[in-house]
Amino acid sequence: MINNKTILIVDDSAMIRRIVSQLVRQLGYQATAVENGQQGVETAIATGPDMIIMDIEMPVLDGIQATRQLKADQRTASIPVIFFTSLGSEENISQAKAVGGDGFLNKPICREELSKTVNSFFSQEMPQS
Repeated sequence: MINNKTILIVDDSAMIRRIVSQLVRQLGYQATAVENGQQGVETAIATGPDMIIMDIEMPVLDGIQATRQLKADQRTASIPVIFFTSLGSEENISQAKAVGGDGFLNKPICREELSKTVNSFFSQEMPQS
């Protein structure tokens, strides 16, 4: 099933961007990937993705700062931002929630967890018939 929904992946690791983009495509969504928060903000404003999967720790602009900018901009405020978190990063999780993070995925990424998280967000928008 190919879907017209686009997921923006923001991570400074080329390997993570490649793996997550591949998994997103396997789930039937379109994927766009950039390597830092500044590019993430610019790409989100330019393309209006349906969801953003954001790493927290990145150079140039980290995920917390990028999400703060996205949630403060009316053009991007309603886009769900799902954060990548590593185990033991409770402080990062509380910061991410404080700036408007909508969900969390653990690293290393698991296909089942990614599928469940992404599909649950998109199924919330589907009109019930």
